[in-house]
Amino acid sequence: MKLGFLATGVLRSQVDYGELVRFGAAHGYQAVDVPENPANAVELARAAGLEPAATHGLPPLIVADPGQREANIELAFRRLDEVARQGIKLVMLNHAKVAEASDDDNFEYARLGYTPVAERAEKLGLKLAIEHYPNYGRNLAISPATWRRLFALVPVPSLGLCFDPSHLVFLGIDYLRALREFGSRIHYAHAKDTEIIPEGLYQYGILAGPQFGRKPVGQPGWWRYCLPGCGQVHWGNYISVLLDIGYDGILSVEHEDDLWGFRTDPERAKQGLILAQKYLSQFLL
Repeated sequence: MKLGFLATGVLRSQVDYGELVRFGAAHGYQAVDVPENPANAVELARAAGLEPAATHGLPPLIVADPGQREANIELAFRRLDEVARQGIKLVMLNHAKVAEASDDDNFEYARLGYTPVAERAEKLGLKLAIEHYPNYGRNLAISPATWRRLFALVPVPSLGLCFDPSHLVFLGIDYLRALREFGSRIHYAHAKDTEIIPEGLYQYGILAGPQFGRKPVGQPGWWRYCLPGCGQVHWGNYISVLLDIGYDGILSVEHEDDLWGFRTDPERAKQGLILAQKYLSQFLL
């Protein structure tokens, strides 16, 4: 298993991508996500000695309007063809719901949109990964029940998960059980932690504002995303289960820790990446 990272927050918006990949390689990372821009992102990553881990760029596929859905499917086909030519094996997939539609309708839109794209990916030898970020109720595939339903509707093996335990922690879902149940569908693994703040939970409960209890710096809340090792995830167990289910891909640090500059301070955010690499490397060869 290799250790990678992706550009988040100010690392994405304020740091040159070429500089960032060189920084990552110099501090022990082996892989990195590649954005669509800059256009030479894949070459920059490889020149730094990093494996391109995953990329993005697929249009929305959970779409109510049939004409728009077909147009987006065609755009997705072109993007998959481009990714295959670049030698990248994994593409991240959006799963935002149609806001005004029922869950049943959204799953049907997902079936119609995802199936042809997953079949195209399968033919190209690519994997599609949904990161199960709940987005405060705005995303579809956020829990074992929704994953089970989606994979029954779209049984194509190329469609799977980008597994991130941090989201499951604040949802109260057993991330190790979920990892074992959906092992064959784990196409990518993120490394992000979640701290639970008992006093905030006691004072405000699980529906606390402004974002269902997510704690801004210096303000109330009962959970926050944090660097690996700073929260509730047992990283030795998590990595052991990944190995046990046969996962041999990339474990990718997704730095969203406000205390380590995620939103505001590029240099402090880089230090967060260094801390994450040092912590996680004890569990990896």
